[in-house]
Amino acid sequence: MATDKRPFTLRVQDETYEKIRFLAYTERRSIAKEIETAMLEYIANYEKKHGPIQLPEASE
Repeated sequence: MATDKRPFTLRVQDETYEKIRFLAYTERRSIAKEIETAMLEYIANYEKKHGPIQLPEASE
């Protein structure tokens, strides 16, 4: 299955992982999707407070 998502490793404490796993289960999401959703919500809240994040142009 092709995807445009960049893989990366995330290390978290066991308790944090178990809490994310619980939230993912209650929201009927995968753990990866739950983490992605939390990250997107954090970014949206940041941009609401500080304005859009300006990313540098990608060099080809």
